[in-house]
Amino acid sequence: MRVIQARDAFISDYEAYQFLSTLQKKNLWDDESLKELAKINKTKKGKFQKRPYNHPVLQGIVNDTLSYLTISKTVAAEEGEEGESEEAKQERRAPITKMNDESFTELMNKLNQFDLYKIEKLQIVNQLPTNMVYLFAIVEECDSRFSEDQINEILKIISSYI
Repeated sequence: MRVIQARDAFISDYEAYQFLSTLQKKNLWDDESLKELAKINKTKKGKFQKRPYNHPVLQGIVNDTLSYLTISKTVAAEEGEEGESEEAKQERRAPITKMNDESFTELMNKLNQFDLYKIEKLQIVNQLPTNMVYLFAIVEECDSRFSEDQINEILKIISSYI
């Protein structure tokens, strides 16, 4: 086997999350769509009833990937308990689930002001570091490339989207 085009582009967690959640809704694999479908099918007795697309392997991959992407990487959370409050569930969700296309584009434009490599911007967007230690782990030679004020400015920009 021959590789024709090696790594054409990178994709962020946000973009993967948006694509997979759209795929999930389109194929009626999420709970919300299934509830709406049940309401529609109850009213259509005897007529053609819409059913979800049945591909269990793909559905499992999509659901598992979405569950991984929605869990916050910075919060060390155990499995959710049954009596867990809605606020605790929201706290454990990844910040990318709260973003929309405008805020994601805004974040990328603000990060473009700094002399960061593409892969560093991708890792920053995926991990959304909250302190200098995380940022230094992502950005190569951060202390020599950026001043302390610039580093604090990057962290301030990131914290405004969390």
